[in-house]
Parts: sequence; C-alpha cells; structure tokens
Amino acid sequence: MSNQEFARWWVKAWSNRDVDAVADCFAENVRFVSPRAAEVTGKAVVVGRQALRDYWRRAVASAESIEFQLDSILEDADGKRIVIVYTSDIDGRRKRACEFMQFDDEGEIVAAEAMHGCVLP
Repeated sequence: MSNQEFARWWVKAWSNRDVDAVADCFAENVRFVSPRAAEVTGKAVVVGRQALRDYWRRAVASAESIEFQLDSILEDADGKRIVIVYTSDIDGRRKRACEFMQFDDEGEIVAAEAMHGCVLP
C-alpha cells in the first residue's frame, strides 16, 4: 500500500472507530506522543502497541462521534516518514491536526506524534 493509500485508509479507519485496525499498524515497541494522550492517560508519551490500543479505546469510548477528513499527506524521499494533515470532527468540535509517523523496514510504525490545532468555526 502506498503512503497515499495508507493515509486514506487511516482516516477511514478512525472515522469507523476501528481502533484495533489502526493499532495493528504500529510496532510492539512504538513510541507515540500526543497532547490528547496526556488528557486521557495523564502522560503525553505512550510506549508500546498494547498501551496505545488501550489509550485509543478509552479516547474513542469518550466520544459520541468521530469523523476525520484527509487534507494532505507529506512524505520524505524514501517514504519512511509521513505527515498526515487532516480535519477532525469529534462530537461537533472541528480541529485541524497532523500526525507524524515513522515506519521501519517491515512497514510498521515505530514512532508517531499527534499535533492538534485550534477549534475551527
């Protein structure tokens, strides 16, 4: 799957609340950084696929509605690092956001960071 295809799939998986499918893309020892993780778990850094899955399950359970819209994707020359830029609509609150992801040679995400912008009108 190309990075463009992955980004489209990723947005759709989140809109479908498919935490397990998204988590399965991450390496066992992934390091994920997110201000939302700090709100949900008390820690901005989540280490490990299962811990990430647990965090996302808690976050998704607290939302009545989730819809992501892909805005753009940026990637480095070798395709190992991408940034997905999207608009999130969670319970009617629209925000611009982006997520950086770094892939290993097996295609698993080993590092990621989510950044969220201001609420949109």
